[in-house]
Amino acid sequence: MESFQRAAADYLAKANLAAADVCCRQILARAPSNAVALNLTGVIAAQLGLYESAVTAFEQACAADPAFRHASENLAHVERLTAASPQPASMHSERFLLIKAWGYGFWSDVNHVLGALLLAEITRRIPVVHWGSNSRFTDASNRDAFEFYFEPVSEYSIEDLYALEDPDFFPSKWSKDKLWLENHAKWHGQDSRLAALHYLNRRETIAVSDFYIGAVDLLPWIPPQHPLHGKSIEHVYRHLAKKYLCPRASIVAAIDDFFRRHLANGRTVAVHLRGSDKQTEMGTTAEINRRYLHLLEETLEPMSRIFLLTDDARWLSVFKTAYGNRVIFTDCQRTGDDTGIHYSKSADAVRLGLEIMQDTYLATRADRFIGNGQSNVSAMIALLKEWSAADCILLSPSVLLERNLRLYVDGITQPAQKSAPKWRY
Repeated sequence: MESFQRAAADYLAKANLAAADVCCRQILARAPSNAVALNLTGVIAAQLGLYESAVTAFEQACAADPAFRHASENLAHVERLTAASPQPASMHSERFLLIKAWGYGFWSDVNHVLGALLLAEITRRIPVVHWGSNSRFTDASNRDAFEFYFEPVSEYSIEDLYALEDPDFFPSKWSKDKLWLENHAKWHGQDSRLAALHYLNRRETIAVSDFYIGAVDLLPWIPPQHPLHGKSIEHVYRHLAKKYLCPRASIVAAIDDFFRRHLANGRTVAVHLRGSDKQTEMGTTAEINRRYLHLLEETLEPMSRIFLLTDDARWLSVFKTAYGNRVIFTDCQRTGDDTGIHYSKSADAVRLGLEIMQDTYLATRADRFIGNGQSNVSAMIALLKEWSAADCILLSPSVLLERNLRLYVDGITQPAQKSAPKWRY
């Protein structure tokens, strides 16, 4: 706890608000009344110009520890600032959030989209998704690859944003002539590694998100007037997925056809098992994969089938040897070594995205599910359906419910507001 407090204060002193916020939320997850962490979140909110949130946090810190002078002094400062005039509105009546591809695994990219859609909702922006050339699931056509898989999330496209007259942009690295760029100062340089909280109080016409936004990071920032305020992260994910993720009709038809022919009659346990690059990325993968077999031996019902999702041909062979024709699987591209299939130059990228979607949605139709929570595929299957605790087993914690400090440790710093007081922390 103390180490997180020191780290949060250090990041805040360096104006790395995203990293400081992650540290504070880690503390508050264990100790919701920790006055130091509450005070620090108030400072973060105040530096973002979110004065109402800052007041709430400072009041909570004072209530948790009435003798904590830093919190009471900060509360007095921010109450004076709330009387300041509001920021001028954008010159356009409508404001937009352009959501670019994160550029990694399929469901990792979709989860970034879901987090950004939550951001669009709570900042009242119109979302526009555009997966460009940096998507690992596009072709050479330069079309929006997101629409290969899902219906558009709004009636606007990147072309419509380009056609706007004199829009202003956030962050400042973007402009009309750069709108089509991919991986533009994403990891290094001015405005790199921007977290969701940096967008919460911006008035520019077009905000552009190209760095990962996790819904879990936005959860504490959902304003009280929003219907998702106070809801669990699982509820938030299911709301976003139901509202925005509408698979193309041809994909739904293929899923329905496979289900009807192979899975409709009898009980099925879906098993998602990662091999390939996950074995080198995550040192415990091989051990976790062996646990699948032990768990199935203990719990598999005599007549149940196994719907196996795996990117690794070697593990498919293991399951076929162990369970024979009880193993059901789709005709997917797979790898036979430790190179992720989505990194393979020989893979058909669009087909791969379609295969991942089909397997994922088929898994949600199973009676039970076993997966590796450190894989976005497994983590998403666990969230797309409201499983009972007994029917959904993740053999490691869900990556979608964790805050990732590593994304921001070398992130950008935000200059202090010229008129702001020196906050006490």
